[in-house]
Amino acid sequence: MPQKKLFVFLTGILLITSTALWAQQRTFILKSAPADLDVYLNNELIRPVSSAAGLRTYRIVNPGTLRFSSPGYKSIEHHSNELPVKNHIVSFNNGQPVKNNIVGIKLENEKGIAALIGEYSTGIQPKSAYFSPDGQRIFVPLLGQHGIDVFRQTEGKLEYETRLTVPNSRAAGLVEAMCDARRRELWVSNMSDNRPDNRLHIYNLDTLEYKTSLDAGGIYPKVITQSPDGKVTAVSNWVSQTLSIFDSDTKQLLRTIRVGGTPRGMAFSPDSTLIYTAIFDAPLVVVVSLTENKVINRFRFHEQTGAARHIIYRDGKLYVSDMYQGAVYILNASNGALQRRSGRIDGNQNVNTIVMSPDGRYIFASFRGRNNSQDYTIPGPDFGAVYILSAEDLSIQEKIWGRNQPTGLAISPDGKQMVFTDFLDGNLELYRMP
Repeated sequence: MPQKKLFVFLTGILLITSTALWAQQRTFILKSAPADLDVYLNNELIRPVSSAAGLRTYRIVNPGTLRFSSPGYKSIEHHSNELPVKNHIVSFNNGQPVKNNIVGIKLENEKGIAALIGEYSTGIQPKSAYFSPDGQRIFVPLLGQHGIDVFRQTEGKLEYETRLTVPNSRAAGLVEAMCDARRRELWVSNMSDNRPDNRLHIYNLDTLEYKTSLDAGGIYPKVITQSPDGKVTAVSNWVSQTLSIFDSDTKQLLRTIRVGGTPRGMAFSPDSTLIYTAIFDAPLVVVVSLTENKVINRFRFHEQTGAARHIIYRDGKLYVSDMYQGAVYILNASNGALQRRSGRIDGNQNVNTIVMSPDGRYIFASFRGRNNSQDYTIPGPDFGAVYILSAEDLSIQEKIWGRNQPTGLAISPDGKQMVFTDFLDGNLELYRMP
């Protein structure tokens, strides 16, 4: 073969080979928990080609098995052609959302209190989660969509059952719920910028049939809770800064009580005469007397900037979460004296929901992770987590990774299951407890 033709021939082979190799290259953007986990391709450690804002970009030349691992966690494997990809808004440009395909990987603890049962898709922005009194159903109000997603456990498996809606309404903004076991009712709050949509919706707890809707008696109704004797049901109204008190039987609005701040979580005293209310404007708990129909005390539990969010009463103690401080506090319920502070957990400023195990041993707290610098409604640089704390001294017993903004959180009545929602992912995570 002449030398010139040989050169052209070899150049062509090289070009074809290079093109084929380039066609095999793949890049993927990884968001992970823990953030520094190792990535292996066919058992060889690979390094990211870039890293920014909690995202790492990897390039792989040949297809194969990717293993994600970190000490103390169970490894996960995926084929490079079958990675779990979601299209997420990552920023805004001139007011327009910028999306990208993100591979989300979170690892489970090798040893721990909780074990993952499964993850399940929900509607847009699952705000909270609640077990039915028998533990067989999970109710998930949707903030970004009209309705309440219902999941049912059948033969040991959790399956999507239905979406509850409100007749003649398409209003989004479903927030919190409460199960009234005595009357077999499910109450759900609906907050809205449109005054007529600030309502409470009630369903039959067994058949899931819609029963009625009530005017919430305030603007932006949030938390719903019932007195231990079952006679009254209280609703905290965010914008109007009031509590609405309803007769649980007749559903009549008995009165509204101004609390002098933005109310969020509530907890009744055992004798049903007091409501302890977390005030989101400050590190403050107000004590409302239902016999005097007014605030009779205010417990400020620290002097820094704070945002009290959820509250639990147990054995003469108040457990209060401070979203701004990223901490949980224990107060004396009679005088508000501070008994214990968890400290800022992992430097996180976004503790969201707290619940207690039925036996009173543990406090479960969902942490959303750091906010996106542009807007908290788009994923930030971290995955969030759920912490299990000792109810005695608030020491951390376990950390369970979630995904983008773990928010809603519930423990089953028998204490054997935990569920939480990933607010920005439309995701529900169910765990088995020992």
